[in-house]
Amino acid sequence: MSRQIIVPATGLLPHRAYSPAVRVGNTLYVSGHTGSDPVTREIRSGIESQTRQAFKNLQDVVEAAGGTMRDVVKVNIFMTDVANDLEGMNKVFREVFAEEPPARSTVGVAHLARPGLLLEIELVAVLPEEAGR
Repeated sequence: MSRQIIVPATGLLPHRAYSPAVRVGNTLYVSGHTGSDPVTREIRSGIESQTRQAFKNLQDVVEAAGGTMRDVVKVNIFMTDVANDLEGMNKVFREVFAEEPPARSTVGVAHLARPGLLLEIELVAVLPEEAGR
């Protein structure tokens, strides 16, 4: 089975030591994205803004592979303050996945890669046969 690195329009950025996503067959494995701008690295303020930015970053990668967010089947969310931020994150999650949401795990973590980050989101999508080929 072929293995393809997927890179969004922002390109492979020098601060990343990993691929934005890897496609194997029709399965797309997307690396974790945070609530920061992928180019400027500016961290958004508040859980809802960070969640929206993270999903925008993820959507850019999924679309670069020829898919849509409707193709997402599994989401893993890592949060530094689940007790206080779960409601705000869930609000945005429901906006992104208004119908037929994917499977999801939400895990509390002590910290993320940079101070100020409140969450990191990774996902798996199953793309249509013709997507990105």
